[in-house]
Amino acid sequence: MANITFSIDDVLLRQIKVIAAQNGTTINAIVRDYFSLLADSGLHEKDTMNGNLLALFGYSIGKTDRGQTKKTLGVDDMTLTVMLREAGFPPPRASIEQENAMLDDMKDIHFTQ
Repeated sequence: MANITFSIDDVLLRQIKVIAAQNGTTINAIVRDYFSLLADSGLHEKDTMNGNLLALFGYSIGKTDRGQTKKTLGVDDMTLTVMLREAGFPPPRASIEQENAMLDDMKDIHFTQ
């Protein structure tokens, strides 16, 4: 088995260490499992892809936003979410700007019990 070396932000590394510990696994196993997921996704078989997987992967890693991806695939929000899940890709994390906008929108919501 080959070993690889890569750089990672210190804050991200601390977060991943916590996630690994909480789930009883190792960072090595998390990276290996994610690489296996990518290899199993079919992304490396460009001749057989219709472009959907590539578009979904680009969205998952934050290369394209939700609106661009929906337009590229010609789907609505629900269908995009289902396609992303069926492809085995994690949803992208919202940008800080998007999270701030969502929090601003939620300030006016009042919850009752």
